[in-house]
Amino acid sequence: MSSFRAFACALLALIASAAATSAHVTLTQRTAPADSYFRAVFTIPHGCEGAATTKVSIWLPENVLQAKPQVKPGWKAEIIRVVLEKEVTGPHGEKITQRVAKVIFSGGSIPDDHIDEFVLQLRLPKEAGVLYFPVEQECGEKRLGWREIPAANQTARDLRSPAVMLNVTPKP
Repeated sequence: MSSFRAFACALLALIASAAATSAHVTLTQRTAPADSYFRAVFTIPHGCEGAATTKVSIWLPENVLQAKPQVKPGWKAEIIRVVLEKEVTGPHGEKITQRVAKVIFSGGSIPDDHIDEFVLQLRLPKEAGVLYFPVEQECGEKRLGWREIPAANQTARDLRSPAVMLNVTPKP
């Protein structure tokens, strides 16, 4: 009977290990209406195989033009902007010539066995659809990339390292 217990314990440890490595970055709210301001809360569920997370980079889809990071004590937020090919008019009549392409949080530390959240306020596009936000975690020399976008015949469950997904619903 003791060999059965040892086998059962080993099997449970293997299952727990597989579940831990499959955990990925997610949004706490996974749907939002089109043409709205959205508070995107990205949850980082763990570090990198024992190492603490020290940097989080979030890429924004091209049709998300405006984004502001929430101040996070102990972390520095860097906003990377790119120039738009064509100027667009914002929701309040302002002219937009650049969009936020990436936000990088650095300088803090999330121990491997802890979770944390990073918040961006986004202006969502007017069109409904699915948006993908690739995310990269850095833990010293180690990196975890959550960048995979499902092909037409796949879902995020089919991917090993899926990008964060937001379902944008039609404007009410």
